[in-house]
Amino acid sequence: MMNIGLLKNLFKEKKLSLSYPRLLIYQELSKALGPRSPLEIYQNLLKKKRKIGLTTIYRSLELFESLGMVFKIVNGSSVRYKLCEVENHHHHIVCKGCGDVVELNFCDISDWSKKVTESTGYQVVDHQLSFFGFCKACKPSAGRIQKTESRMENRA
Repeated sequence: MMNIGLLKNLFKEKKLSLSYPRLLIYQELSKALGPRSPLEIYQNLLKKKRKIGLTTIYRSLELFESLGMVFKIVNGSSVRYKLCEVENHHHHIVCKGCGDVVELNFCDISDWSKKVTESTGYQVVDHQLSFFGFCKACKPSAGRIQKTESRMENRA
């Protein structure tokens, strides 16, 4: 997680204003134990007598995401954000059971980028990659997986 000094430097480097509402939103995310929705951030700030509009929260989170400061987790109509602890380029794995997010501090997809360029003619300049699965606590047992698969086969 970025300290306030690094945050200020990042905003200055990008010629962006680190407004008081943005700072409060950042601080709220940094104290959160897990991913938070914009509404949860809004409600937590209201409890602390910090009145910030929900639109400001959405816009700030989108800005934070574009700067690589937060990871956006979309699950159906639910959207939550988690502050990234790793500052350089990285990827994530999200538990489909509990929603836990783990940052992966490595990225070696140069072969994939090369194949994409060769097959499409595009010049690859960036990428986003997320993994989804079940953490140890949520991992379905082999028996449950087989029952689910057999129920799915019976429906077909």
